[in-house]
Amino acid sequence: MTTSAADAAGTPPPPPTPPPRTRGGRSGEPHRTPLVRPGVWCEAVSAAEDSPETAERRDAYAAGDAEAAVRWMRAGVRSVASGLGPLQAGYVLDHWVHGPGSLEDYARLNQGRPCALTVYRDGRRLTWRARPVRLVRLVAVNGRPPCTDACPSAAPAGRRGRR
Repeated sequence: MTTSAADAAGTPPPPPTPPPRTRGGRSGEPHRTPLVRPGVWCEAVSAAEDSPETAERRDAYAAGDAEAAVRWMRAGVRSVASGLGPLQAGYVLDHWVHGPGSLEDYARLNQGRPCALTVYRDGRRLTWRARPVRLVRLVAVNGRPPCTDACPSAAPAGRRGRR
């Protein structure tokens, strides 16, 4: 073990330098974390085949990139594939989930274009769609995560409903 001359003389080591601030604040430093970032908005929508006005959102996801969006769409399609007819299930799984269809949609999203996949089951049309968007980053206020009070369901587990 080595000691420096300052340690041998009994002088305390210099205080550690604080980490750089990332959000700006009272010190007037600029924001280093962008407040708006690119992302992909994904939705799963269900509607009666003969009545598109009955469409209702079944699920939604804000993906960070095209890869995450396509992965989310694949998971949703896989979950209903077993209930599709054999021809449709074979096409969806072989062409879109495990084949070139999802790669084409990945490329579309990276080019800034939307994509969608629709399947038909029991008289309903199920559509997974994704489109590039700009996501606004939410920040903590008074040490609380964003949306804790306004959206209790968005609070981390174990913190819901607590003040």
